[in-house]
Amino acid sequence: MERVKPSILATIEATKKWLGNLENFREITDFDEIARRSFVNNAFDGSMTMLGIVVGIFLSNITDYRVIISSGLGASIAMGVSGASGAYMAENAERTKDLRDLEDAMLTNLENSIIHEASQFAAIYIALIDGISPTVTALISLIPFFLVRSGILDFGVAIKASVALTLITIFMIGVFLGKVSGENVLKKGIMMTAAGVITVLLTAFISIIF
Repeated sequence: MERVKPSILATIEATKKWLGNLENFREITDFDEIARRSFVNNAFDGSMTMLGIVVGIFLSNITDYRVIISSGLGASIAMGVSGASGAYMAENAERTKDLRDLEDAMLTNLENSIIHEASQFAAIYIALIDGISPTVTALISLIPFFLVRSGILDFGVAIKASVALTLITIFMIGVFLGKVSGENVLKKGIMMTAAGVITVLLTAFISIIF
């Protein structure tokens, strides 16, 4: 027990220090605001992409749930990797430029400063949000098809459930956006959902033509 206590205290102290640094990083870089925008944009993209895949495959008379699962997982992985890597490179480049401009203005090297640490943290944090958000919303749309795989749902019900889940997810993204902006959350939710419905209609229209 005597050996455990110092270890616990050290962990608590390290956690307090990390949280303190996190607050400093937030004040220096304002990464929360950028991360929120990334979350909304990419979560919306993930849901809309899956909506197009599910409806398109169904209207193509494909009734194999494995096709949707493999297509959906492939798309979600691609969106996640693309979002995370692209966001990191873009964010890191912008913040490196800002740091260099600040160094030039201050005539000092900020390589080992808290400003440099904050910039690095912000780039990684935003990249993670950018990569995770579309993957999560895409996976939500796939839940019914995993239930088909388990023998709980049939394919036709899974299609309807997936579309419903996706539209609900899109609606909740709109609600979140409304809360952030201080606007009417119901209105924002309906506006976002309308975009989803339009996607379904356009996908159906394209399927009829071709």
